Amino acid sequence: MRVSHALVATDDAVQTSEQELGFATARFGAATAAPFSAALESARGQLAAAFSLHQQLDEGIPADDATRHSYLTDISARCAEASRVLDDHSEAFDLLQDLEARAPQLLAEVDAYVAQQAARVSASRQILGRLAAGYTPQAIGTVATNPDQASQRLDFAAATVSSSRHDLAAGRTGRTSALLQAAESAADQATDLLNAVEHVQAQLTQAASALPAALRETDAELADAAALLTDRPGGELASLAARAHAVTAEARARQAAGCLDTLVTLRDVQQADAALDYALAGTRARRDNQERARAVLDQTMLVARSAVTSARDFITTRRGGVGARARTRLAEARRHFQQAIGYARDDPETAVTEAERADLLAQQALTAAEQDVSEFGHRAGDGAGGRGEVETGPAGAIFGGILIAGRSGGIGPGSFGGIGTRGRRNIGGTFAANISLAAAQRLR
Repeated sequence: MRVSHALVATDDAVQTSEQELGFATARFGAATAAPFSAALESARGQLAAAFSLHQQLDEGIPADDATRHSYLTDISARCAEASRVLDDHSEAFDLLQDLEARAPQLLAEVDAYVAQQAARVSASRQILGRLAAGYTPQAIGTVATNPDQASQRLDFAAATVSSSRHDLAAGRTGRTSALLQAAESAADQATDLLNAVEHVQAQLTQAASALPAALRETDAELADAAALLTDRPGGELASLAARAHAVTAEARARQAAGCLDTLVTLRDVQQADAALDYALAGTRARRDNQERARAVLDQTMLVARSAVTSARDFITTRRGGVGARARTRLAEARRHFQQAIGYARDDPETAVTEAERADLLAQQALTAAEQDVSEFGHRAGDGAGGRGEVETGPAGAIFGGILIAGRSGGIGPGSFGGIGTRGRRNIGGTFAANISLAAAQRLR
């Protein structure tokens, strides 16, 4: 449990620092932000290594207790080092931001940003409406509540901006800057939620375009299998060929019906094709196998990229309710996908294998995250959506990881830094009073 908590807390610190650094880089330039970018990259490296070790433990590798204990110790040490690197730069980051002195300017910027994102909500709902008419509910399930959640984040941001305006007029610049930091983070998360809807739209469209080629590739594999089965009927190859026939027939029936999940259908076709391809590989020359892998690589990468993006979008915007298992799977999915990119040109067979691994891990990450979110929503009992998601007010801000427990009690926005400094700013007051007991307990 302690290792899982360390992974979650460190991942949250890295994600918050990444978001805050993005704001700072946009305002002050990449050169000024360079020391913090280097610190963040170092922290990312330590966290990625920790996640990789945690994945091995989840898979039962290593099996002996002594080595497992060594892995757990290493994970804790890497999380601590990632956190330390960020903590060491938190004071300098605050000096760069100088939020209290810049409060009036920041107020205008955040107010405009909130309004800009609020104007996108209606368009996002329209996109979902069009997708619902052409695809199954499962195809858009991960983003079905995103416009509602984005609206909730933006309502929170707008209320926080209003409070900050009163505090600024009263000369409470310290609290003003903390409120504006929370508002900006909420608006940025609304942006991510709305972007995720557009990501799904693009993924489904691309999958629909790729499906005919995937079906043709599988048909070619089936023709090769049929030639072999003439001389050697029965066995595993016959079973795999029958499976591929059934999958392609179902895919074409779904196409004809005009309402399908193109990503799932494309994945089903590819998996049937890959199994058949593996069975036929021994009959081909090495060069033929490479060419075959190159032919299906783009489709495999599309499915993997879509799975990783969907899992990342879902987890990032709900990270206050997501545990270590989902985050570990996502980190490993991203690692394998990057390896697939690296192998794509010179070793397409390995690239396909890596992409398939990334796809599987991303699916596992999303499933685990959905379970975590559902449990969080039931515990919080504070405006659950269709997937048990907390959506309202400050509780929704906690759910999104925007508000966190402060070092000296109360709550506040997450800031650039590690576990020791991330909660250094405090809002408290009526915001803390408005949070449901269940959601507040989640912070402890």
